Amino acid sequence: MRQVAVIGYASIDYPAVLDGFFEPDRTTMIRRRPAGAFPRPGGCPLYVAGPMAAAGIDVSVVTWVGSDDHGRLFTSQARRRGIGADGIGVDEQGDTPVCFVIHQADGSCGYLFDPGMLGRESLTDRQKKLIAAADLLCFTVGPPQLAQQALELIGDECEVAWVSKNDPLSYPEDLRMALGSRAGLIFCNRHEREWVNEALARRSGNRSPMIVETDGANPVTAERNGVCIEVAVQALSFDDATGAGDTLSGGCLAAVAAGQSDLRKIVERGVDAAAALLRGRSDSAPES
Repeated sequence: MRQVAVIGYASIDYPAVLDGFFEPDRTTMIRRRPAGAFPRPGGCPLYVAGPMAAAGIDVSVVTWVGSDDHGRLFTSQARRRGIGADGIGVDEQGDTPVCFVIHQADGSCGYLFDPGMLGRESLTDRQKKLIAAADLLCFTVGPPQLAQQALELIGDECEVAWVSKNDPLSYPEDLRMALGSRAGLIFCNRHEREWVNEALARRSGNRSPMIVETDGANPVTAERNGVCIEVAVQALSFDDATGAGDTLSGGCLAAVAAGQSDLRKIVERGVDAAAALLRGRSDSAPES
């Protein structure tokens, strides 16, 4: 496979692990935050593309940032990881999306998201060329109207991957149905599987997609053409799982793009990629 594009929202994340619980009118101490990556470039496309770039695959992100320090940070991080940055559109009037990722003492997590330029994104000519030239186009959570445009830009020979998210704004029903009809590679978690099944119910033809389903610390399940397998995940200690599912998807896609066809080996590649991400955020990581 020669060229891969991953489309969706960019984000600059501010993750923090609290020593307690956030409550109004009181101060809660932060127990841990990344010492060397705060703020941390994130967003689904960057996490998905990471394992593919690390494997030497020609992968670009199609996303949007503002003309600000956060946008420059995101772009420089993509390039540093070997991810193509030609598909990063810059909105001179918008702000780069920012997300505060708040992990509480009981393991629960909340997100405070500033979309920056929500609704003002558009596909640039350069982005359209990247999409049209892609051998594999991966859809992640992003502007739904631009995802529809991207589907119209690709030919029948382009492989389509869908990284599902329980986000009805980014994945309205018409887009879900379109992706369910076209995608040959689908990634979801247990709670998102119902959406995937609904989309697949309208699929025509006999060829079934590969579906990889995660369920927290439980084994990852995968199915394709009536074959179903389970792959165990490693027991790791960590506070911040942000991006792990997307990284698993990217690891699987790296195997597919490299020509791997064995279902178990594809999923094992994804599990290994997610584990490597989480090991870097283990409880032994430096405190802030």
